[in-house]
Amino acid sequence: MPQLYGVRRLFELPVIADMVPDDAPDEWPRVSVIITACNEEDTIENAVRSRLDDDYPGLELVLVDDRSTDRTGAIVDKLAAGDALVTAIHVEELPDGWLGKVHAMDVGARAAGGEWLVFSDADVRVRPGTIARAVSYADERDLDHLAVLPEFLPAGALIDAVVSDFSRILCVFGRVWEISDPKSSAAAGSGSFNMVRRAALEATQGLEWLRLEVADDVTMGQMLKASGARQRLAKGNGWVGVCFYPTIRDALIGSERAMFTALGGCSLARCVAIGVGLVVLELAPLALALQHRDRWSRRVGLALIGAQLAVSMIFNKWFERPLSHAAVAPLGSLAIAVLSVRAGVLGKVRGGINWRGTFYPTPLLKSGRRFRP
Repeated sequence: MPQLYGVRRLFELPVIADMVPDDAPDEWPRVSVIITACNEEDTIENAVRSRLDDDYPGLELVLVDDRSTDRTGAIVDKLAAGDALVTAIHVEELPDGWLGKVHAMDVGARAAGGEWLVFSDADVRVRPGTIARAVSYADERDLDHLAVLPEFLPAGALIDAVVSDFSRILCVFGRVWEISDPKSSAAAGSGSFNMVRRAALEATQGLEWLRLEVADDVTMGQMLKASGARQRLAKGNGWVGVCFYPTIRDALIGSERAMFTALGGCSLARCVAIGVGLVVLELAPLALALQHRDRWSRRVGLALIGAQLAVSMIFNKWFERPLSHAAVAPLGSLAIAVLSVRAGVLGKVRGGINWRGTFYPTPLLKSGRRFRP
């Protein structure tokens, strides 16, 4: 059972809170934080100011306003005018054959001057001192890529329970305990804090190769690892935080993109298969436990339910999520199954996805798919 093996290895992953730098070097490497934003007027200023509170030497912030129609552009300009560390870039038009976010990331990377590049979303809060810890840890271990799994901030009982279960499923099937193994194909990526050595990124096919990849963070990790980059995934609780989906509406919209493209491979059949598979995996133990006429099936079912509960509790303990979420883990999986099927149906009916104000047809997305489950 991969979940049981994963539980044993999960606690081996590094933690930002434990990355206390040794003596400060004579000269810290320059770090460029690249934040792309499209209609993020509610979150971007707090996200940027959390970085400006950091006293890391040689820090620069590159803010890329990706065709926003709200006040994001004005806020970006205000932040740049108020601090010399901030550079503001405005993307007015999206070139053919690119996703808006990946194009904005590429524009930001080309403008950045750092030895390390940190790609981060516009709703992420980062505690002062995080960059020094991450850079020190990476340099001491000669890493090329450090992805930080953020702390998912509370949004509501139902959404929090689903996020807890979704995190467990992704960790299991993503084999996060194998990411540091150069012989394993398991790779990491994080939209919240994806720190990559510029030289390592330049040794790959580059962001242009990912220009139509919706799962840009994880696929960047796959691309880097395939090129020989040394990689780690770290836990960022208390240091890197984000509200994954603030509302149920946000969860519905966000899941349409991720479920249909990255996980579903732009296929209705695959989205349905994922949904059915989750239902079977989560409810099979309960079905066995309800076999009143078959004593052994009932015992096996009860044992499996106990194992499910224990695994979920341990994962929640590591994630520092409420242990009570373990009791409703099957409901979280059922919710994810429904979201997967819904995303597949909508993607099939629409013939593609809407993202950042642009419609991308399914044939175009398939032609640029780089993510490998």
